[in-house]
Order: sequence, then structure tokens, then C-alpha cells
Amino acid sequence: MFHIFGCPMHFGVGDKGLTYSLDYFNDYCKDLEITMLPEITMPEYNLKNLKNLNSVIATCEQIAEEGRKAIKNGEVPLFIAGDHSSVIGTISASATCYDNLGLIWIDAHPDINTDATTVTGNIHGMPVAALLGMGEKRLTQILTPDVKLRPENIVMIGLRDIDPPEATFLEKLKIRHYTYDEVLKRGLEACLNDTVSYLSHLKHVHISFDIDVMDPAFLPGVSVPVPDGFKEAEAFRIMDRLMTELPISSYDIVEYNAEQDTDDKTAAFAKKLAHFILKH
Repeated sequence: MFHIFGCPMHFGVGDKGLTYSLDYFNDYCKDLEITMLPEITMPEYNLKNLKNLNSVIATCEQIAEEGRKAIKNGEVPLFIAGDHSSVIGTISASATCYDNLGLIWIDAHPDINTDATTVTGNIHGMPVAALLGMGEKRLTQILTPDVKLRPENIVMIGLRDIDPPEATFLEKLKIRHYTYDEVLKRGLEACLNDTVSYLSHLKHVHISFDIDVMDPAFLPGVSVPVPDGFKEAEAFRIMDRLMTELPISSYDIVEYNAEQDTDDKTAAFAKKLAHFILKH
């Protein structure tokens, strides 16, 4: 049984369109019956390299508790949210419940900056780093002080916008990743074959799907669009292969922004993706 929950997190990127996007999506997909968690607003200290730090931490702690409760109840969490900083909560929950967790990060961005490397200060560009125990310590200690992920258990798919420090981290930590250009060059099936083989020894894997991995020419409803990207058929092929051939234990769908959408194209895709996960 799935436990569907969500949070309109916007603190990690500061895009106010995200504050109402989940409510809009919940109304658009009433049959999903999403358990809604509010953002938690805390006093801030205006850190340029860690914007809205206290609010992100408080909200992620709430998300993590809800995710951990679902797993302890024998449910499979499906989390739908605003910005990608929120998954510090969901993945911390999965990592706390499952030893040696794997992560498949489907995103245009690797989100592996830290407070020392970020250009924007937006924490939605830091979740993978935090889960690896890098950067601001308070972000790394959601639920427990333990490191949540091992770099050898991560695969990233669809990257198109990598900051220079992120490229250094990916190389130094030897994180398996497939840029969108590499997928085009090698072929999607070859990259998926490698991904399945690479993670097949794990017992639990979390998929975090950022909608900005998709081509914004077709799905414009995201906060940080990057040119090119996957088409719908490719996205569902990726999910079908991974869900069929790996032990997926938890899911995220993030960064849907209704304010940037056109004719509900992105909302329709997110709805279809959620139902695809639920019915698979």
C-alpha cells in the first residue's frame, strides 16, 4: 500500500509559485488524496549562502517524520512536493529505515552543492550533498546524525546543468551519473542496463524524480527549466525499467510549479506519473 503525502516547500528556492502549486495539483488530482504537510516558517538570519536554512530544516524534519512513520507502518511513501530541498526529509526517512539505501536521482541538476560552493544560496541545490554528510551540519542531521547515503549507491540520470564544483564532487566521489548528452550518445537502454546492474545488489532503492529533467518546451511548469531533456515516452520507459528490475521502496516527484505551467501540461504529466507509480 502506498502512502501519498506532500508539502508545498518553496524555501529551498524562494519561488512563491510553489507555495500554492501543491494545493492546485491536489485539486487537479483529487483521487490521489494527498496528505498535505505545511511548510514550517522559522526565524531566519539571512545567510547568503544558506537561504531560509531554519525553515528548510524544520520542514524537512516534519517530512522525515511522516515518511518514517509510513515505512514503519509497512507503506511505500510517494512524496509530491515543491522544491527539491524537501527530499532531505524523505530520503533521510528511507535511509533511517533501510540500511545501505540506494538512490536514483532523475534530474537536470545534480544538486550536490554545499554552502561553500553555492552561487545562489538556494538549498534546493544541496540535498544530495547534505545526504552524503557534506556541508552545513544541521542539514546532514535530519532524524539522525548518521550519513544517509554512500556515493557508490547513487545513480544520476539526465543531468544537463552541472556547476563546476558539482562536477568536481561527482568525479571525486565517483558518483555514477549519466548526462542527457551521454544518454543521447549511448542510448537510453544502455544507460538503464548499466543502472540496473550497478544497483542490483541493493535491497532498497529510492527514486527522486525532478520534473525539470523533462524538456521544458513540452513541460514548462518548473522553477528552474533547462533546455532539452527527456520526452514523456522516455520518462515512462525509465520508470518502467527501474520499477520492474530494482527494489524501489520510496519515491519523490518534485518541482512542479503551476505558475510556470501552460494549459496544465505539466500538471497532467505529474498526475500521469503518480498514477503510473501507483499502478505499476
